[in-house]
Amino acid sequence: MLGLLYEGIEGVTLFDSWEQREEILKAIAAAPREEPILLLGHGCPSGLYDMRYGLVIRNSDAELLKDRPNLVGIWCYASDYAYANGLKGFFSGMFISEEPEAWVNGVDASEEEVDEKVWDFSGRMGELIRSGKPLAEVAAELMDPKHIDSELTRFNYSRLTWRPTGTEPLPPGSAREMYSV
Repeated sequence: MLGLLYEGIEGVTLFDSWEQREEILKAIAAAPREEPILLLGHGCPSGLYDMRYGLVIRNSDAELLKDRPNLVGIWCYASDYAYANGLKGFFSGMFISEEPEAWVNGVDASEEEVDEKVWDFSGRMGELIRSGKPLAEVAAELMDPKHIDSELTRFNYSRLTWRPTGTEPLPPGSAREMYSV
């Protein structure tokens, strides 16, 4: 589903495996400062992970991501990772992308609704990114309350955060707030 964020953008370099960790870090280091870096998938407050092997992007990698104004982190608790490491950009908090996550978080949503809403979010974000708008405008549009039309979207969208300076507070429902990590 998150492939909709970069679908159709020319020059995208796609990495999708823990086995590519070293290449990922080299690509980030070599990327121009202004170039968007999209970190997408599953994760936790400590980083982005490959569900088979472990963390692909870790706290120790945050120096590579500092001072990049066009950083996007869409994974569960990406905002906690950004907060802990003083990162700038657009990040998700806990983001329900599967029905069991809805159940665990006390949100009444079927697998069909979860799929529909995640596809909708990904498609809308992809369109905004492809439009060439600055990331601040993309974030503002995605965080607009007009997109909240269910308990699920209220949960997911209220946990999105725009961090233009890297010093902004965490949104409600952060892992730090919930679990004292």
